[in-house]
Amino acid sequence: MKQSLLNALGSLIIICFLSCEEEGGLLFESDISEQNVSLIAPGEGTSVPEGTIFFDWEAIDDASTYEVQVARPDFENTEQLLYNFEDSLNTAQLSLNIGEYAWRVRAKNSGYQTEYTTASFSVVPVESFSDYNILLISPENGLITNSASQELSWQEIPDAAQYRIQVLEGAILLSEDTSENTSFDINFPEGNLTWQVRAENGTESTFYSTRDILVDTTPPNTPSLTSPMDGETVILSQVSFEWTREELEGSAEFDSIYIYQDKNLEELVEKQEAISPYETPLDNDTYFWLVRSFDQANNNSSNSTVFEVTVDN
Repeated sequence: MKQSLLNALGSLIIICFLSCEEEGGLLFESDISEQNVSLIAPGEGTSVPEGTIFFDWEAIDDASTYEVQVARPDFENTEQLLYNFEDSLNTAQLSLNIGEYAWRVRAKNSGYQTEYTTASFSVVPVESFSDYNILLISPENGLITNSASQELSWQEIPDAAQYRIQVLEGAILLSEDTSENTSFDINFPEGNLTWQVRAENGTESTFYSTRDILVDTTPPNTPSLTSPMDGETVILSQVSFEWTREELEGSAEFDSIYIYQDKNLEELVEKQEAISPYETPLDNDTYFWLVRSFDQANNNSSNSTVFEVTVDN
């Protein structure tokens, strides 16, 4: 009796495993536990000027996030754990006072994590105005947006007379402005852009601090339905829907298909992000379908024309 129960339980586990695998329910993450995160800056034993400190490390393939910690003076004799955060980026900007510090990073995904990689460094007094680093506050680095109007903001630099703001597309300078304030309203053009700020005081200036932004204000093209044709009867229960759309430059685009059971488009049978051709099983009935396109910047197209299709198998 016990053996029968064990056999039944084993069979149930196998069935559940196969079912989850077929339906995409199981997520198999790559084992990154034996990899090492390479710290770029601040390096071991380096000295950096007080103020904004730029942290940088090599990305790890198949890592989804990085756990970053900064302690004073080190992790063996920690007096303060100043920062402890997790982010998908492999860079960070933090503001630190004069003193001795250690920082460490480990890479993570949903199934595995690496060991920490650690480096010690010193924050020393600023010897000249040009040693200051500007901490950019907003918008966030790598922002993808359909809003061209943005407020740039950054941290104040002591004794700065003004701040110079530049916008670039690749190596091409698109605009340059100055401001005595730590914020600046700007209307970006569309494109993959870099904005950067430096502080100036007479003949001295800091290095530029930079961030990237993708501005995409153009909706995707409206899809054109191709199959099944409007009014067509399909004799297969597995119906293949097809459409075309010319992609535009800008943020990533994707399509969603909507299948209704009524001409007024109120009884939704299926809604799915999809790539043409898209197959789905449908019962014998009459359906109305359309496709709409979206992009990563939150633009969307108009609805396609609505096609009627009858399934009769």
